[in-house]
Amino acid sequence: MPALKTRLLQTALDAMHFSGASRMVAPWTRGVGVIFTLHHVRAEPVPNAFAPNGILDITRAFLDSVIQRVRARGYEIVSLDEVVRRLREHDTARRFACFTFDDGYADVATQALPVFEKYDAPFALYVTTGHPDGETIMWWSVLEDIVRGNELIDAEINGSRMHLAAHTPAEKYRAFESLYWPLRALPHTEQYATIRKLAETYRVDIRAPVRASAISWDAIGTLAASPLVTIGVHTVNHYALSKLPLAAVSDEAQRARRLIGARIGRDPLHFCYPYGDPASAARREFDLIRELGFVSATTTRKGVLFAEHARHLHALPRVSLNGDFQRLRYLDVFLTGAPFALARRFRRLDVN
Repeated sequence: MPALKTRLLQTALDAMHFSGASRMVAPWTRGVGVIFTLHHVRAEPVPNAFAPNGILDITRAFLDSVIQRVRARGYEIVSLDEVVRRLREHDTARRFACFTFDDGYADVATQALPVFEKYDAPFALYVTTGHPDGETIMWWSVLEDIVRGNELIDAEINGSRMHLAAHTPAEKYRAFESLYWPLRALPHTEQYATIRKLAETYRVDIRAPVRASAISWDAIGTLAASPLVTIGVHTVNHYALSKLPLAAVSDEAQRARRLIGARIGRDPLHFCYPYGDPASAARREFDLIRELGFVSATTTRKGVLFAEHARHLHALPRVSLNGDFQRLRYLDVFLTGAPFALARRFRRLDVN
C-alpha cells in the first residue's frame, strides 16, 4: 500500500506522461546519459500486504523490459569506466545508460546477471563488505520484521517515547514511518543500540536479514570474472558518512577497497556513498573520495547526467528503479529528466 507521498508522485508522473509535458521539455532536460540505482531483483513480486522496504525491489521481468526500453529509446548501455571516459572526453553524441546495484544482495547474481547476459549489457555492483562477511546490521529490514510481527510497538528513540498501533497494514506502515526516520537520523552507534534494544524486546534476530539476503564472496568472485560486471566500493558498514569523523570516512572507504581488491584480484576504482542523499554525503565526502583516488563516485541525488558532470565525477546523480514505480511510462518520464529539472528549478547540477 503506497504512502500518500508515493501516490502523489505517481499521479504527477502520470500527468507528465499522458499530457506529453515531459516529452516537450526533454530537449532541454534529458542530458547526455543516466545512471540507474537498483538493489534487489526478485523472480516474482513478494506477496505481502506490508512491505515498506519493497521500494528496493523490482522484478526480473521489469528489469528485462527496462533494458529493452532503454535501448529502444536510443541509449547505449555502458560500464562505469565508459561513463567516465565519455564525460571526460565529451563523447556524448549518443546518449548512454549505466546500471548500478547497491549493497550486495544474492539476487544480483541469481536474478539480475542472467538478464544482463541475455542482452550482453554491462552493469556494476557496489559492495558493502559487511554483507558477504555477515556483519552488516540491516536495521531497516530488522525494523520491518519487528513491525510485521507485532500489533503494538513501544519504542524510545533519542529520548522520545512512542506507543504505536500496528494491527492493520495501514497502521503498520504508519508505525514503520514513525520509527524509520528518527532511527535514520541517529548517529550509527545510537542507531544500532536502539535497533538492538528493539530487536531484543520483540525477539527478532538482528542478523537474520543479512544471512537471508547478502551475496557471498564466491558469488562476487563469479561476477567479477564476467566481462560485463564492474565491482565497486560501498564501504564496510553502510554508515551515513556525513555522521563520521573524516578519518573514519577514509577508513570505511579504504578498508572496503582493500577487502574487495584482495578478493577479486584488482583494486576497485568506483565508489558509492551509502544512502547517498545530501544529508549523508556532501562536499566533504566528495572531496575525500576524489583524494583517495577513486575514479568516480555516485550519490542518490536524483537526476540525469549532463556534460558539466565531467567536472564533478565524485558527485554523480542517479535515477532509482524503484519498486513503487514499476511502469515503463514512469521510466520514459525519468529518461526525459523533466521531474528532476522541475525539482531543482531547472538547475542542471546538484553537487554541493
